[in-house]
Amino acid sequence: MNFPAVADLQRWSAEVARDPASPAFVPLARAFRRQGRREAALRLCLRGLEHNPAHIEAHLLLALLYLDSGDRQRACDEWGMVLHLEPESFEAHRGMGFYYLERGELPRAREHLERAGTVRPGEPAVREALNYVRERTAGPDGPTPAPGRGGPPARRSDGAAAGPAPAAVAAAPSPPVSQSRSPAAAPSAVASPEPPPVQVSRDPQRLFEGLLADPPFIGAMIIDRQGLVLAGTTRAGSGIEALGAVLAAAIDEAERTARHLQLGNWRSILLEAAEAVVHMSPLTEDLALLMAVRREAPTGWVLRSAARAQGLARAFLGDEA
Repeated sequence: MNFPAVADLQRWSAEVARDPASPAFVPLARAFRRQGRREAALRLCLRGLEHNPAHIEAHLLLALLYLDSGDRQRACDEWGMVLHLEPESFEAHRGMGFYYLERGELPRAREHLERAGTVRPGEPAVREALNYVRERTAGPDGPTPAPGRGGPPARRSDGAAAGPAPAAVAAAPSPPVSQSRSPAAAPSAVASPEPPPVQVSRDPQRLFEGLLADPPFIGAMIIDRQGLVLAGTTRAGSGIEALGAVLAAAIDEAERTARHLQLGNWRSILLEAAEAVVHMSPLTEDLALLMAVRREAPTGWVLRSAARAQGLARAFLGDEA
């Protein structure tokens, strides 16, 4: 992740201070967002758009800022504004596609993802999402299960229960992560070495729902490099929905660091905070899994839960778990 030079920040700040209509507000706001100063970036964007209402890059940046704060509806509004100004905007169609996919509105998701795929055919995240949507919306009877996934979805579009997911979903290997935290602090309810298999839901919002049975589990999401959510399940009121947008930059940083130190491909990131532990791991070239658990969960349980979530995510994306 490249940060702008101090001289550039000073120059952009001076230009905006001298002329509120200066287009320099966009790179300055983008730099503020990278620094974690999202409120300052948001104010700068809103003020700049008052003078430059048709500035496409500003609307796209504002959409990401709303996404950072978990306000997906306003982000969608900004992408809609961009499409009004530039009907073939890849970023806007991509954002709208992920927005409707997360809401389960597959026909609308497919429309925008296909437009995005036409503009930029080689984008991995769009390709993965579009493959999923096409499989779910194929045929006159509505959503259908993808071939080779070992069974029907957890629930059909008509609400009827379906058969079990493949047992292999629970067998994905745990990535190597630091074992510095003591397992003694874990509640006994989560210490089982053999977690039960979890059904794979084809509903993006319910993909990780089975993991909520474990009290330490807070939520998990499949995100892309911009923090857009392809699928996710979180406990109500957990407030982690914005984590994807905030931590997506860590994916680029992990790759850069691993490449610089010649360590090979990155396998996982484990972040410990006062109230929670966040685990990130790659799924595809452009998608990653983000999982949050309560701070008291032992490292071993975190790794096993991450492996189960990875299996669900890979099955959802159509890979072999």
